[in-house]
Amino acid sequence: MVRHGKRGSALLSVTVASALALSLTACAGSDSGSGDGRSLTYWSMWKENEPQARVLREAAQAFEREHGVRVVIQWQGRDVLKKVAPALRGGDLPDLVDQDQALVRSTLVAADAHRDLTGLYAADVAGRKVSDVVSARYSDLVRRDGKPYLVPYEVIGYGLWFDGAALPEVAASPPGTWSEFTALLSARKAAGAAPLALDGDIGQYNALWTVGALQGALGKDKVNELARDRSGEAWRRPEVRAVLDDVAGLARSGFFAAGHNGGKWPAAQEKWAQGQADFLLMGSWAPSETGAKARAGFQYRFAALPSAGRQRYVPVESIGFAIPRRAKNAEAAERFVAYFLRDEHLGRISSVARNLTPNPALPVPDELAGLAEATRSLPLARVQDGVAEDFPGYVEEVLWPANDQLLRGQTDVDGFLGQIGEKQVNYWKKNR
Repeated sequence: MVRHGKRGSALLSVTVASALALSLTACAGSDSGSGDGRSLTYWSMWKENEPQARVLREAAQAFEREHGVRVVIQWQGRDVLKKVAPALRGGDLPDLVDQDQALVRSTLVAADAHRDLTGLYAADVAGRKVSDVVSARYSDLVRRDGKPYLVPYEVIGYGLWFDGAALPEVAASPPGTWSEFTALLSARKAAGAAPLALDGDIGQYNALWTVGALQGALGKDKVNELARDRSGEAWRRPEVRAVLDDVAGLARSGFFAAGHNGGKWPAAQEKWAQGQADFLLMGSWAPSETGAKARAGFQYRFAALPSAGRQRYVPVESIGFAIPRRAKNAEAAERFVAYFLRDEHLGRISSVARNLTPNPALPVPDELAGLAEATRSLPLARVQDGVAEDFPGYVEEVLWPANDQLLRGQTDVDGFLGQIGEKQVNYWKKNR
């Protein structure tokens, strides 16, 4: 894939993550710290031919030249955390891993098998501290009990993507409220356009609409609270139902481009890039993933999802470094992480890998300029309100199946509420 493989990462079985967490709990112990510090083993989520891998590999080579510490990188791919489990049961354990925050939290952190990185955030980065380089807007989202478990080096943001050349009036003044948004969709449909692109066979993509609308109307962390309710009855509150009806109205009004129910990813997003739909609700990999298919003159523009309440949010998640609690060369791993955060290395996540970094002082790719501005000016929220991070297996077992039918117009709000209530009760019976 062109992107950083977010589909492969976020759609990694959360059920598997839950099982992994149980296996880690059985093996977690105290820090060993028995390595010699002359080398460290780094298991990465990237494949060797990806641009992020190039940036990391060249930084590791520079680190060895400057500090005499070798970084032995194994390009494990998106299943890197699944491969950590047998190492924790016995055998060689990596000193450093990277993945997105949701999977790190639902595996290493859930099992208390991670290193507290508080000390690393105070480490030197060319005269600054790690906490000066990584914006608190991101580091605050990767803590448990106030202690950081991840050091971000790449930031993924979610929202509406569109072609500024085709929709200059939207680029000049994006809709801010849900009513403004649906009025725009109605006008575009009346003009013969397909307003919304959706690869409806992916539960995560469908959930972006519903959870995003709920966050905007109710506030961040409120969907997380709904998921915590063991009775499932919280979903039936009038203010929740009103948002669900707004979301169901997208399908009811025919705003999704034809074929979204029966198509296969990535058909819809490719058609969007070719001008056959107006808006795509997606993560910040959208430009790099669709760029090769985009029509000539396509200008990638970003807008936060409009809100039915008082506030718009930008859902974000980070990809970053974590250190297993029993890593033998944890100190060397921390030194490398701090070294990588120097401008000359971290900046290449933007210039080479074409993604945002957690350092707002660094340049951003032109196609992500709107997203970067939104992350500076609007409040941030966890993707899917942190439900996948906090409740392993919940999105796959409860949220996505019920929501898929709502977004496809295959059930109404009452049907959704019945399904999610039943599934949620069963989920919590299994996860007491």
